[in-house]
Amino acid sequence: MADPSDRTENLACEIEAAVDAWFVESFHNSPVSRATEIFNHVRAAVDALQERLGAILKER
Repeated sequence: MADPSDRTENLACEIEAAVDAWFVESFHNSPVSRATEIFNHVRAAVDALQERLGAILKER
């Protein structure tokens, strides 16, 4: 049986990959991607969200 910390780490990686895929699907080649300042702001917000989600998973 897998160690719970391994399962949590695997889930964290899956969530990060899913968020990154969503970002690419939603924002690349969109009007947002052509406005560098806005794109960078949204990317930073997504990165912060991933950090928060990772912290939640580590608490469990």
